[in-house]
Amino acid sequence: MAPMEPFTVSVPDEKLQRLHEKLSLTTFSDELDEAGWDYGAPLADIKRLTKYWQESYDWRKAEAKINELPNYKTPIEVDGFGTLDIHFVHQRSPIDGGIPLLFVHGCKQHPTSHKQCPLTSPSPRARSATPNTSPRAATGAA
Repeated sequence: MAPMEPFTVSVPDEKLQRLHEKLSLTTFSDELDEAGWDYGAPLADIKRLTKYWQESYDWRKAEAKINELPNYKTPIEVDGFGTLDIHFVHQRSPIDGGIPLLFVHGCKQHPTSHKQCPLTSPSPRARSATPNTSPRAATGAA
């Protein structure tokens, strides 16, 4: 079994600054009339998201929330890609004999989205709770 190492998400300020620079330099293409979602996300949605990332999104707040969880990383061999460092959250059940669960998420989800899952956060009357593991590929940015 590959070693499991504690991991802290820590994106350098320079990378966040570069992201803001890129967002401010974005040139938006024209949109086809009545295209809807047929050729990708509607232009209005892309502009709204770009503005949100430029003006409202607080990465440091999100990063702190992610780091409240028990984060780890481990190397995994992937055919054709070599060794990838996989970032994951490993949360043991507070109840002995809990059934293990694996939550797999993609780029649209956030590792903290499972934090309030009733299966991993038992009520006082619960007879069981499950451990939680949420894997995600670790990159140089996080």
